[in-house]
Amino acid sequence: MGSIRLGVDIGGTFTDITVLEEDTGRVTIAKVSSRRTDPAGALVEAVEQGLELADVDPADVTLLVHGSTLVTNAVLENKLPKSALVTTAGFRDVLEIGRHFRPDMYDLMQDKPLPVVPRERRYGIAERTGATGEILAEPDRAEGNTLIDSIRGDEVEAVAVCLLNSFQNPDNEARVRDWLRQGLPGVSVSASHDVCREIREFERMSTVALNAAAMPLVQRYLEDVTPRVGALLPNAHVLLMQSNGGSLTVAASRDYPVRLITSGPAGGALAVQRTGQAVQARSLLGVDMGGTSTDISLIHDGELRMTTDGEVAGHPVKLPMIEINTIGAGAGSIAWLDDRNGLHVGPHSAGADPGPAAYGRGGNEPTVADANIVLGRLHPDRFLGGAMKVDIEAARAAVRERVAEPLGMSLDAAAAGIIRIANANMERAVRVSSAEKGYDPRDIVLLAFGGAGPLHAAALARAARIPTVLVPPQPGVFSAVGLVMADIRHDFVRSQILRGGEITADRLDELFTRLDEEAEAALARDAVAPDRRRLQRSADMRYSGQAYEVHVPVPGGTINEAAVSAVIRSFHDLHRQLYAHDNPGRAVEFVSGRVAALGLMDAPALPEIEARADAAPVEHRRVYFDETQDYVETAIYDRGALGPGSTFTGPAVVEQMDTTTVVHPGQQVEVDAFGNLLISTGD
Repeated sequence: MGSIRLGVDIGGTFTDITVLEEDTGRVTIAKVSSRRTDPAGALVEAVEQGLELADVDPADVTLLVHGSTLVTNAVLENKLPKSALVTTAGFRDVLEIGRHFRPDMYDLMQDKPLPVVPRERRYGIAERTGATGEILAEPDRAEGNTLIDSIRGDEVEAVAVCLLNSFQNPDNEARVRDWLRQGLPGVSVSASHDVCREIREFERMSTVALNAAAMPLVQRYLEDVTPRVGALLPNAHVLLMQSNGGSLTVAASRDYPVRLITSGPAGGALAVQRTGQAVQARSLLGVDMGGTSTDISLIHDGELRMTTDGEVAGHPVKLPMIEINTIGAGAGSIAWLDDRNGLHVGPHSAGADPGPAAYGRGGNEPTVADANIVLGRLHPDRFLGGAMKVDIEAARAAVRERVAEPLGMSLDAAAAGIIRIANANMERAVRVSSAEKGYDPRDIVLLAFGGAGPLHAAALARAARIPTVLVPPQPGVFSAVGLVMADIRHDFVRSQILRGGEITADRLDELFTRLDEEAEAALARDAVAPDRRRLQRSADMRYSGQAYEVHVPVPGGTINEAAVSAVIRSFHDLHRQLYAHDNPGRAVEFVSGRVAALGLMDAPALPEIEARADAAPVEHRRVYFDETQDYVETAIYDRGALGPGSTFTGPAVVEQMDTTTVVHPGQQVEVDAFGNLLISTGD
């Protein structure tokens, strides 16, 4: 038996597992219910079930990579552990003042998100580092001791340290960090220069505040899950998925939990990228609709869109991450009426507990899943392959009592309205991630995954004028598939403002050489073999007077003047591509240098499947479609019986253990060589 890799995606409603046998490429999948109060228990249950279904020995498992919404949910629900912040005297309100930016310029009553650390637990210490890194005033140890006594009285679990200009010279910040660690045993302490060493005080302060507050949460989780996984998988190396699409060791995750902010969705984006390379699609839009949210990611020319200006719940996160647009639209999203009887769907979700009304776990509010059950799109006896029975009468009662009767509508019209609103919410997000980024929807393939993505994808793509939908063979656990192929990754950055003629080969070579050395050291600590290491350089550049930067690739090796000229030309080209104009005669500024350190993992090729004759429907049943505003006799197909060469026309429903795919009237379906469903939407 060859080595086995496991990918586990802990979502808000279900925990998914993919078991990959490296030598044969065979993939086994399973889903279990998530446990809000015991995520480690759900992970262990998923592993046990996956190994049993795959019939493999736990001792053969060499790698477990898992993604989690643990940190994201704690931030979204404002349930982070109690923390404090230490900063330069006079600057403690930077975290609350933030930027003068209005997310909705027309909403005069909008509230800013509450700061991660309230004002009464933000402290200043007298010190100063100049803008170019010179130490103007050192912190006083006596003041530091007084500060420690005050923080101890707050009974916090974590402290963030972010001193002015510490990205240029961290000496003062490192000194204060060490005092806090010595004086506050058992309290997690995180310094900004360790987490985010780059320009912009508010974003850096927000990032380290989130990191510090999440440290106790992640440490408790890892202390719980690590021994349980070790007992179950004695030979497995455990990694966690980061927001940047790379994996992180357990030790590094304890120190840098903010890197796990979009851990789960990142695995899905990696799987979309890999599928796009296999089917040779230039642009793919991944739409991952789970139980709580929908995550949308774009891959163009085989590359993921990355950003260093992400956020969660309105809090900036100044770290490299895959650009993912997340909205509160999932199968568990609750349909509700406002005080004027306006129908809304989400962002609140029934989650896994109590879940949709049909799950029979105490939920009584109508959800998107309940609406799909009412309309005949989900079969109550074949949910999760029959492993989970759902109560169709409970779904009907919830929709009828909470939506249909108050609005004076029929049950079917109310359920269809819930679906239309959920689709409209997702359609706006799809346009933001595609057409509003300058990409022609006609050139995009919408890749639908997640437990609910294929249910809505065909209607969503048609509304967004995207001509093709691709549904992979295991869409319900697709994010977990991406986890098993994630490279180890660390990101390093240094800000150094260079203007015009200051951008010289010597200065850039010195800067990137230092970053390369840090990157190599990190991979060595992770025991990555030298031949499996890759370093990727980039630079943040802008025109003089601009406030934000463009990310430009930088060649490896020694940087000479020709390389500098090439980087500047690339900046002009990228600026034109992104903003439809450039100005080669204007002075250019170099702001930050970046190096991504990759420890490469082998990703098995997608296997091609033998062609087979068209499969006949397993049955017909009546399903409601908006096109007809009525129930239509619909062919029901078993996904396992469909193979390359199979074709059919909608209306149709394709059922499998991890999801259900809905094909609308008149839409054409073909199965490609990899077993993907290709739906032509008619646009």
